[in-house]
Amino acid sequence: MALGVTGLLLLGMSQLIATDLQEPPAEILPTIAPIHMPEMKPTVIRETRVTKPQELPPPMTPSTVDHTVEPGDMPIVFQSPTTTGTKVDTSIVTADPMPIYKPAPRYPRRAIAKGLEGYVVVEFTISKNGSVKNPSVVGGYDATGAPTDVFNQSALKAVERFKYRPTVVDGKPVEKHGVRNRISYKLAD
Repeated sequence: MALGVTGLLLLGMSQLIATDLQEPPAEILPTIAPIHMPEMKPTVIRETRVTKPQELPPPMTPSTVDHTVEPGDMPIVFQSPTTTGTKVDTSIVTADPMPIYKPAPRYPRRAIAKGLEGYVVVEFTISKNGSVKNPSVVGGYDATGAPTDVFNQSALKAVERFKYRPTVVDGKPVEKHGVRNRISYKLAD
């Protein structure tokens, strides 16, 4: 079988050699019009003149130092601090609430899918122990200022976990009503 394949290959090669093959005629390429570049002139950027610096203020006149006090003349006494035994009156202590823990809200999936950014204004009460009570949404808006409620649930869940140092009036913690907080939602760049 190998002998038959070899014979066929030799016969095919001899036929190719016997055939008088010629090179195909070359195609005439289209002519390209000459390119004329306009004459280019270099541009010069002129810098503005430097303005004259402002006048310097007159030099200061040296002052004289009185050297009549001797450092060794001052009595130096080292002793521990003494207490007078008086207690601090807590009735005069008043302080506003201060945030201790404010976790970031979760970005709603619906807002991510739509590519929405915005903010929510939430109102709540800070209790005597610093926790948040009765949170409610005052308004939710997208980045253009149009009302939206897509962020409301996320903002309320975040506000419920806020912790504050409570308001102190006359030394006692009290509830603070009508506290407002703006929670912003921005997508990462």
